[in-house]
Amino acid sequence: MASYKIIGPWTVTQVDQFLQAITIPMRIAANTRSGFPTVTPLWFIWQDQCIWAASRPNAGIVKILRRDGRCAFDISVEQAPYKGIRGKGIANVTDDGLPTLEALLDRYFGHDSSTFRRWLLERSRDESLIQIHPTEMTSWDFSQRMAE
Repeated sequence: MASYKIIGPWTVTQVDQFLQAITIPMRIAANTRSGFPTVTPLWFIWQDQCIWAASRPNAGIVKILRRDGRCAFDISVEQAPYKGIRGKGIANVTDDGLPTLEALLDRYFGHDSSTFRRWLLERSRDESLIQIHPTEMTSWDFSQRMAE
């Protein structure tokens, strides 16, 4: 049973399947001190009914979420047929993000030992872990409507 409210055409199982299969960055919105939200793209993993991401400890999104964990997110396909998830949640930021970064690199790039992968890992010993606990998620899927 999901620990978050789900709205839209997809079941909890369909939401899980979509979030586990899709390998696009999420867009996360967070509350800045100025009162205006900021939107940041991040790679993510959906596991244990949470969204997991990693970023540098001095990144703006990490600083903002450490101060105020309330956030919104969008994980949606930008090509027809349009579908995806958007939601709200509470983010917790901790200091042990390196294992998650390694898992993200595997998820988005495979297990190769590319120069980009090595570069990210060499500079990421102190990577921050972002764990988002969704409170509400809305799904949408225009596949049938756009098939006509």
